[in-house]
Amino acid sequence: MKTQHLRQEKSCLNCGHPVPDRFCGHCGQENVETQESFGHLVSHFFQDITHYDSKFLLTLKFLFFYPGLLTREYMAGKRLTYVNPIRLYVFTSFVFFLMMGLTGQHDNPYERTMEVEQKRKLDSMYQVSQKLFKSLEDGKVPAEDTFKVRTQAEILRIMGDESVRNSAHLYDSVQQSLPPRLREPWWERKMQTRVLEMRDRYGGNMDNVLEDKLVHHYPKLMFLLLPFFALLLKWFFSRKGWMYASHAIFSIHFHTFIFQFGILGILLNLLIHNDALYAWMILPVYAYFVFALRNAYQVRFSTAFWKSLGIVAAYALGTALVGLAFIVLMFVIS
Repeated sequence: MKTQHLRQEKSCLNCGHPVPDRFCGHCGQENVETQESFGHLVSHFFQDITHYDSKFLLTLKFLFFYPGLLTREYMAGKRLTYVNPIRLYVFTSFVFFLMMGLTGQHDNPYERTMEVEQKRKLDSMYQVSQKLFKSLEDGKVPAEDTFKVRTQAEILRIMGDESVRNSAHLYDSVQQSLPPRLREPWWERKMQTRVLEMRDRYGGNMDNVLEDKLVHHYPKLMFLLLPFFALLLKWFFSRKGWMYASHAIFSIHFHTFIFQFGILGILLNLLIHNDALYAWMILPVYAYFVFALRNAYQVRFSTAFWKSLGIVAAYALGTALVGLAFIVLMFVIS
């Protein structure tokens, strides 16, 4: 393939450093004439595409069929042969969440509805409040407990009557009317107020709204969990003497595989229409993880297996805590 002519000047147009040969030793730019023909533009386009495709396909080959070896290749210094781990992770996660959004449910989770189960719970709370009010009217409550029971009944009425609007404001007003010693703890008041605010806005669809918000922020949560996963690897394989960054590369490669495998699962589910597929996919992902640990850290299969159990348990706990913290923040932060 015909290449562009070299410039006679031996100074880089990009950074100004001397260029003894075809490429600048400082920034890597090719020292060629700036006037390109259309043929050169087309040839560069195909060279770049085929070069990236070959790297991408080779990276996927190692990622899928040689668990853990891609990390060892990276640590051995073979960086240009494969796609950069962070770029591959960002690209893969973007495609995964895009496909998940396009193929998921398209009902509006923010449309105010009242689910049957939610309505049953509210009706039960409302009935309890009515019984308390009835006991007050019949004089079955001691005089010293009348104020406390009446307040409790009013709170249950607000929380249990779906027809009540602005229930969050009413609940807060009732709490403020109580003496400080009888008020619920501040965090419980804050959480309950947020629940009532969401119920006022979304009705029984509140659970779907929470799920939608969690899915929306899930990529950010996963990105936060990557360094935690690498930290677990460093703890469980501390005797290997690896730098934390090396464990982070393994973490990125493994999570990239999960997203790549998830993309295949989404495509397959478009054919079979069975969401149970996603639960069964956990088994091959776990098997891949064990083999990846064995190959990357050069340990026995039994060692990789037992350590993988500890890592998965700790990671699941960490994921649950991060998800719970996210939900709590959604309620606490107005």
